[in-house]
Amino acid sequence: MPGKILFIILLFLIAQLWAKEYDLQAVLKMADENNKQIQLAQADLKTAAAEKTNAYSAAYPQIDVNAGYNRNLKENIFYFVAPDSAGNLVTQSFKTSFANEFRVNAVLQQTLLSFQVGYAIQAAKYFDRFIGYNYDNTRQRILTRVKTAFYGCILLNEALKVAEDSEVSAQENYENIKIKYEGGIASEFELLQAEVRWQNSIPRSIAARRDYETALNNLKVLIGVPVEEPITLKGDILTYPELPEMPAFAQVMEKRADYNALIWEQKLYQKNVGIQKARYYPTLEGTFAYSYAAVSDQFKLEQDNDNYTVGLSLQIPVFSGGSRLAQVRKASADVDRVTTRIAEANENIRKELENLQLSLKEAMQRIQATQKAVQTARRAFEIAETRVENGLSTQVELKDSRVALDVAQIEYLTAIYDYLSAYFEWQLATGTFSEAGF
Repeated sequence: MPGKILFIILLFLIAQLWAKEYDLQAVLKMADENNKQIQLAQADLKTAAAEKTNAYSAAYPQIDVNAGYNRNLKENIFYFVAPDSAGNLVTQSFKTSFANEFRVNAVLQQTLLSFQVGYAIQAAKYFDRFIGYNYDNTRQRILTRVKTAFYGCILLNEALKVAEDSEVSAQENYENIKIKYEGGIASEFELLQAEVRWQNSIPRSIAARRDYETALNNLKVLIGVPVEEPITLKGDILTYPELPEMPAFAQVMEKRADYNALIWEQKLYQKNVGIQKARYYPTLEGTFAYSYAAVSDQFKLEQDNDNYTVGLSLQIPVFSGGSRLAQVRKASADVDRVTTRIAEANENIRKELENLQLSLKEAMQRIQATQKAVQTARRAFEIAETRVENGLSTQVELKDSRVALDVAQIEYLTAIYDYLSAYFEWQLATGTFSEAGF
């Protein structure tokens, strides 16, 4: 059994040795390249580009060429009676079909007047802007989640180190008490207390490792790394930016990708109203056609002729049973809906900024308070260790002081993490998203 445990530990150490190391910039780069939601948003960009091309195509000439060949399987001969040169009636004949028929038709159509085409081109441009802001919003939100998850892993790794340090400290204290007990200096009760403290610290270390590895797996999914691939993170949670000031609301609205997406969605729907109204207006098309035909009993072009035609086609909508009016009303309702969503977004963004400002201030106050608590708890633990070594205190006091130190350290790191998490959301909410972290 000890050999099996040693083998597992050896495998773990080898895996850690071969684990790739990623800092925040590397993690963000991988998410940008591999995250599925970002890839879907990129596909939407391609769709928008295709829609723009399709809209412009309606304004360009449309050219169709048709070529054909027919083979007559039966010879058709027409017989008739007519006088010859001497005035005698004789039966004559001529062929009404040939073995091979060739034909080519080419038609060029050009839209000369169409309000729908003009509106459609403008709508395609608006759709492209709308999708572009949607992509920026999706990408920024995903990368913000990645930054939060990255520092969450750093936090849990620090919590794991605290738990492991506590376990090592408890074990060392137990071994020290054991030596004193064997020397008759410490009592059995003190030995049992030290052992209980050590044994209780082990499951806390196990739970801390589980939490860290779970968070790390979640981060791997976000950045597109296989869950089974070992990685290590390089970062420092003890560094954080200063408390930001509240920017002007108009400046925020101008920079936010999600709000700009709503604005361009509104413009798109307004343009769609114009497209539907344009169905009431006439359209004018010009046509140029060329045709060529030839017949022969051989596989060659002879007895041929060609023709050129030019034409105009004017289409005037008269009555559609009310479908055009229904489409205009539907498009207008879409505009009303997105207008309401914009008004709602204004209220929500104001509320979001206020709440994030409160969260940042509260987290900063907790950082300052817990930092002092850590210093106090560490000093208390050092005093407790000295008192236990000199026989002036019990294991209970040492255990309580160590627990207080562990709790203070975790609360301090958690306060920093909460501040960073709120700060990243603040960057997203104010349109100041940064790929550099802070």
